[in-house]
Amino acid sequence: MEIKLLIHVAQPDRWDVAANNALNFLNTKGDGETLRVRIVANADAVTRCTKCDRALFDKLKQVVLDGGELFLCENSLRAFEIPKSRLPEIFGTVPAAIRALADFQREGWLYVRP
Repeated sequence: MEIKLLIHVAQPDRWDVAANNALNFLNTKGDGETLRVRIVANADAVTRCTKCDRALFDKLKQVVLDGGELFLCENSLRAFEIPKSRLPEIFGTVPAAIRALADFQREGWLYVRP
């Protein structure tokens, strides 16, 4: 059985909770299960991604190492004048988070907003 969890981060101060949720979810894997997690961030949450503190960066890197994916909204990055070149390599991007959230849910991803 595959379970796909979609975590939406829309405020900078919710990154720690989102990272902990992702890691805790991935650590619940039982026999015969495939667990996948995606974190999608938009609005001013993207501003924290260019200057993550070390503890948060380590958690997010662990999410990726455990098979998770991290996406930032390109519209939000432009709004806050953050070039993709300033992002750590652990982050991917989506053109518009709102569309990505809708598309992922249509594909069976279960939505959570910490």
